[in-house]
Amino acid sequence: MIIAVLSDTHDNRTAIRKTIELARARGAEEILHCGDMTSASSVALFRGWTLQYASGNMDRDGGEIRAAVDRLGTGSSSGREIELKRDGLSVALMHGHRADRLSAAILSGNYDFVFHGHTHRRRDERIGRTRVVNPGALGSAATESYSFCVLDTASKEIEFIEL
Repeated sequence: MIIAVLSDTHDNRTAIRKTIELARARGAEEILHCGDMTSASSVALFRGWTLQYASGNMDRDGGEIRAAVDRLGTGSSSGREIELKRDGLSVALMHGHRADRLSAAILSGNYDFVFHGHTHRRRDERIGRTRVVNPGALGSAATESYSFCVLDTASKEIEFIEL
């Protein structure tokens, strides 16, 4: 299974559209969003996708975003921290602005992958048994070029894609 992972879109609809196009071209079947969509109006761009959304600290209308994600159906869900099983892999998804919660997830040894955002910087490192990945940012004051990543659950490979 190919999964697209993105974060910190900050209502940048142009970047979201381009990311969805590139994810589709790579065969992605699901999108994990590590937070800071910022407003519910951006959720409509994910119509037709299964979207897992971890709330971010810049989400102005978090309740509306969660409701919009839930209305997508197709197995979509939202929450502060999300735990998933995909093809035998255990995955945690969160924004990462609560450093204590991020550290706890990483150090727990419970996950194959912990995906997070918040810093607007790409990250890919192994800590114990856990691979910790920040796909980078797609909006606002990104400190690097806009990017997201894709996870191939069969090979466990991560590919970063710059816009």
